Amino acid sequence: MLAGRCWAAFLLRAMASYGFCSLLAFGLLLLSAPARSQVVRYRNNDSPKLWTAIEVDTFVQQMNRRGRSAGYEFRARINKTITRADTVIHEYNLHGTPTRAAELAHQQQLQAWVGKPLPAFSLPDLQGQRVSTQSLRGKPVVVNLWFTTCGPCIAEMPELNRIHREYATTDVVFLALTFDKKEKVQAFLKKRPYAFRHIAGATTYCDQFTSGYPTTLFVDRTGIIRRVLGAIPIRYDAVTNKPTGADDQAFYAALKQIQE
Repeated sequence: MLAGRCWAAFLLRAMASYGFCSLLAFGLLLLSAPARSQVVRYRNNDSPKLWTAIEVDTFVQQMNRRGRSAGYEFRARINKTITRADTVIHEYNLHGTPTRAAELAHQQQLQAWVGKPLPAFSLPDLQGQRVSTQSLRGKPVVVNLWFTTCGPCIAEMPELNRIHREYATTDVVFLALTFDKKEKVQAFLKKRPYAFRHIAGATTYCDQFTSGYPTTLFVDRTGIIRRVLGAIPIRYDAVTNKPTGADDQAFYAALKQIQE
């Protein structure tokens, strides 16, 4: 109330001193003054950190340098925009798309493993319990090679989780191996569910197969690799960029093959 009286007094004094026309011009000047511009920032769905456009672009370039050997091109896909009084926040995920030529070359490289024994390993899972090729003998095994900032890896996780639930009553073993360190994987899993049994820090083991991720090995009961697949193709809505389904026929065919 006091503030209103003060403002009214100011207007009266201004009208007396400068005249109504001058006051009108002063008011228009106030209205035309530019409002404080909003700051635009970007936030990855896996991190609370706010990034500038330059930082996001730098990160995408780094991922493209890493993915180039496997023929992947990465781009940031905005999933949601939050508008505040002083800030516009674009939430994004990183998505990678392989070129057709690179995809074929990658598949040829991976197919060389088909018919060979799964290389021996004995590594601890996140709970410290050791997993070895010897302990897996006699069971069908799905081995997913991934890493925590891999866009295609993250994109297929809901589908992998669904398949894992579907096969929960079978003897199929679902393993996820990554070169990322244990602490990084644990932090990731607190934000995103990924139901496979996890083995972290397996850099040497992962590197012998591929530099392109994700890669999934399907191993039969005798320890022989029967199929090797890349990412499960995910379909997206053209308008919302939300996933609408997956082309998982090849994955199911591979699962059937190793259960025979």
